[in-house]
Amino acid sequence: MVNGVRAALSELERLGLPRVVIEGLKLKGIASLTPPQREAVDKGLLNGRNIVVSAPTASGKTLIAELALVAAALRGRIGVYATPLKALASEKFAEFKLWEKFGLKIGISTGDFEEPGEALGKYDIIVATYERLDSLFRHRPRWLERLGTVVIDELHTINDGERGPIVELIATRALTLGRQIVGLSATVGNPSKLAKWLDAELVVSNWRPVKLIEGFYNKRKNIIEFVDGRAEEVRTGDVIAHVVTKALKEDYQVLIFLQARRRAEHTASRVAELVNKALDSYDKNRLRELVSELRESSSSAIEREKLGQLIEKGVAFHHAGLSYGARRVIEKGFRARLLKVVCATPTLAAGINMPARRVLVYTRRFEHGYLRPISIAEYKQMAGRAGRPQFDPYGEAIIVDAPPAEARKYITSQPEPVLSKLWNERALRIHVLATVVSGYARTIEEVVSFFSKTFGAQDYRFILSRGKIVKVIDELSEMGMLTRNGYLVPTALGEAVSRLYIDPLSADRIVKVLKEFDEVDDIFYLHLIAYTPDFNRVRITRYAELEDEAIYLANEELIPRPPLSDVEFEEWLRAYKIARILEAWINEVDEDSIVNSFGIGPGDLAAIVDTASWLLNAAATICRVASLEKHFRKLHILARRVENGVKEDLLELVKVKGIGRVRARVLANRGIKTIEMLAAASPTKIAVLPGFGERVARKVIEEARKLLKSLHS
Repeated sequence: MVNGVRAALSELERLGLPRVVIEGLKLKGIASLTPPQREAVDKGLLNGRNIVVSAPTASGKTLIAELALVAAALRGRIGVYATPLKALASEKFAEFKLWEKFGLKIGISTGDFEEPGEALGKYDIIVATYERLDSLFRHRPRWLERLGTVVIDELHTINDGERGPIVELIATRALTLGRQIVGLSATVGNPSKLAKWLDAELVVSNWRPVKLIEGFYNKRKNIIEFVDGRAEEVRTGDVIAHVVTKALKEDYQVLIFLQARRRAEHTASRVAELVNKALDSYDKNRLRELVSELRESSSSAIEREKLGQLIEKGVAFHHAGLSYGARRVIEKGFRARLLKVVCATPTLAAGINMPARRVLVYTRRFEHGYLRPISIAEYKQMAGRAGRPQFDPYGEAIIVDAPPAEARKYITSQPEPVLSKLWNERALRIHVLATVVSGYARTIEEVVSFFSKTFGAQDYRFILSRGKIVKVIDELSEMGMLTRNGYLVPTALGEAVSRLYIDPLSADRIVKVLKEFDEVDDIFYLHLIAYTPDFNRVRITRYAELEDEAIYLANEELIPRPPLSDVEFEEWLRAYKIARILEAWINEVDEDSIVNSFGIGPGDLAAIVDTASWLLNAAATICRVASLEKHFRKLHILARRVENGVKEDLLELVKVKGIGRVRARVLANRGIKTIEMLAAASPTKIAVLPGFGERVARKVIEEARKLLKSLHS
């Protein structure tokens, strides 16, 4: 075995890997590189060459990124790894911490778009979300001069209508600055086009550590047909029950991808008893421990109850409506093989490390009143979760709901080509302003030249898009964000909007509406920010029932007036429901009551609160720049209330670490309303209050004293 390791290490040395990299790989237990990893190294990965890798899930793309980032650090340069989600950023940050054993400093930055990020220059490798890296490129901290390598994970996200333009502009700015770009992508239909755009070497590979066998359920014949010629009879006529029963018998896990939250929850409930019967006492004890972890991680009693009952039976559902804590518990339980079946929406397929021996895929999604087929690329992403490296001899992906001819098309076809989404008005508005504010362009011709380097400019559409750029510049000038005197010069408002990372239209709407009013109530502000284009990412349904109420309030000028357009009216009504949710939140209605009353999930509430906090803070800054001082002060307070979910009288107490909205109200009801009063309180008296106890009481009093000291120093 020792000789084998030596031979493998000598292979790594022959590839020209630095000694630090070889030692790091050894620490990871990696003795040799996978085919795509070797090809990337051969094509100049470690020498600063741009590389695009298009390869399946689990083919080792993250290690390619690590090699490039560590090589950049060894050259005295900074490497940045950009990823779409905060959860993925945290996962990669934890993974990369290993390199600290070799003297490298690893950092992470996923929020606070206003912060220039100068302090990040002390790190050798920085993990960031797309949006944070984009904001850093806008702020242009001094350490950008030392930036050597930019890794863009999930490069195919360029195809996404919301995040795609951000990814495209990150890459374009890195190109403009002459930095190494390493793009990691799932299998796509046009990888050569992506590589050409980035002036990159292309690595295309179908290699997987575990063989993938695809198949489909033939409902008419009641069999599962696999591409390797096997046919599996489904005797019960219930394909899910059949697959789960077989998995329990042969001791492997199953992932079921459905296209709607309710179906995921319903399917999980349907198979729970089936799985529960197969669990032994050891399994049940460990699952009870997982439920205890859920109770500590989730603040929603409804969520704890609903999920806890399923987890105890070895099953769970997973979707964006769950709280972050609940999702982490489910992912941990599945990776530890405690959960036998997880029913998920496609959000789970987007990079989270949760493979299973068998993956069932439903290909129909309900959109605009119709059931529509998902794309081939989406199917491939979900199918790619089949097969656990080091555990499974193969993975199986089974299409459940498509007729045979269509299922075969999913299996045999290449994913659709990636297309630029940069040329819509919203994206151009945001990124043209950012390009001018950040100093990447000072004239119309320079803006056009900059955008000519984007992915979307590779085809004929750029000829038409020059006119769009000029039109957007005219609109930004009319909004008072740019001035045109031979050069394009951002105004104070334009600079603020770009640094705040919001859509110029959001800022324009906020300023124009609030200029008409001397004073408005909280619900007005909440509706106003919810009706901006920046709130579109949050999922909201069932708002039509609020129409009469919303129109009445608008007539009383208690919320902004409705638009005339039917499409915009829908958005306005949707915004009213968001405003009602936020109003309940800041008036300390408990989380479960909000979730129940408004038909949302704890994860939805968290997303609404996060988005509203960001936009209220941005709105406050915009009002200050626009000399709307009274609105600035009220929005500043409201932003803090939304962030903490409290009435105004609790804003001081919630500054204390360990004091949230519930404990703060308990203290206030007992007459303890300030930090000074808490710092002077008796631990014995605090300990008997609901939600405290002796340990928590001593801790929060200590934190209050520390905070008081820092405020007076």
